[in-house]
Amino acid sequence: MKRKITCSITLVLCLVLVSACNDIGEIENQNFATAIGVDYRDGKYFVSIQMIGLTSVAKREGGDKGPPEVYVSETTGKTFIDAFFKAYHTAQERFLWAHVTAIVLSENALKQGLDSIFDGLTRYYEFRPTPWIFGTKDSILDVLSTTGFFNQNSLNTILHSPKSSYEQSSTIKPVKLNQFVREFFDPGRTTYIPSLSIDDTQWKKNKKNEGKLAIDGAFFLGNQKYKGYFPYEKIKGIRWLTPETVRASILVPDETHPEFITVLDHEMVKVHPEKQDGRFRFTILFMADGQVSNRITNNTINVNAMEKFVKKGVISEIRQLYQLGREHNVDFLNLEHQLYRKHPAEWKKLKSQDGLLQEDSLKSIEAHITLEHSGSFKNRKIEIKE
Repeated sequence: MKRKITCSITLVLCLVLVSACNDIGEIENQNFATAIGVDYRDGKYFVSIQMIGLTSVAKREGGDKGPPEVYVSETTGKTFIDAFFKAYHTAQERFLWAHVTAIVLSENALKQGLDSIFDGLTRYYEFRPTPWIFGTKDSILDVLSTTGFFNQNSLNTILHSPKSSYEQSSTIKPVKLNQFVREFFDPGRTTYIPSLSIDDTQWKKNKKNEGKLAIDGAFFLGNQKYKGYFPYEKIKGIRWLTPETVRASILVPDETHPEFITVLDHEMVKVHPEKQDGRFRFTILFMADGQVSNRITNNTINVNAMEKFVKKGVISEIRQLYQLGREHNVDFLNLEHQLYRKHPAEWKKLKSQDGLLQEDSLKSIEAHITLEHSGSFKNRKIEIKE
């Protein structure tokens, strides 16, 4: 009995003396950073940090959410990491960086170079390598402060969730940081960052204009150098060269005299380099299925004719993209990277030479389109006779 009592007293004393986990902070008192913006002007880095209030994310008692609460800071410094650390001066509570899902870079930051930004974002263990990355010509403070619809928090915007809208209408593919970094350092590759802008003309709330985020183009980089910004209307052909394209529409025969709209999916693209007379020429093979989404006129009623119109439209957009690349010395089609992948020895000889994008470097573009159904009749192939 004495031994039992002694053991009990010892156990109680141990429990009393054990230190409690008093260093764990309450979740509502933490600073959850959700986006980071970087600008460069006047020889200084400007770093912005976005935080979303938990009251606008979680439902309150009764099922209602509070109004969106978005805090955005801006600090400056001679280097990126210097400006970044100044955000801690007014943090009030510890920053948690594991929830950052978006990074926005200004055009000036892209021109200045990305080495110090990459270094600062990848060294700290809390940062994940999977946030979406964007560029912008607009004010970063304005971009990070733009909210969604119906008092939704800023996590319900293209900035943090671009994939869902891209799957419905594939224009400029959203890019994650780890993918961009991989392509940025990949030899001979031209990559891009989608461009975010604020469209304050399309949507109105109670008859008043309300700005919403939009992807309006892309910033291109090749061989680790900034190449320039191009609006979507000039680079529409890039959607046919992106394997991840889910659902893209094309107005045919053209936008001036439209007859019908076709939506293409299940696409596949291949690039074949071929050496002729001591130089390389390239063949592009494009394949996709599609359906007629909307018919504007009944001028074209034969399926074969409709498929030819779609093929012509796709080929025209790809060729226009190639010509735009020749004008601005941007390898939109990544022909150099295909040469590096398939003929590395030849690429080493040619990489220091200019002139890969010649008028006749693009030998041919082949497109194979199959229109399988029309609209709601998705389970039955169309057979339209003249």
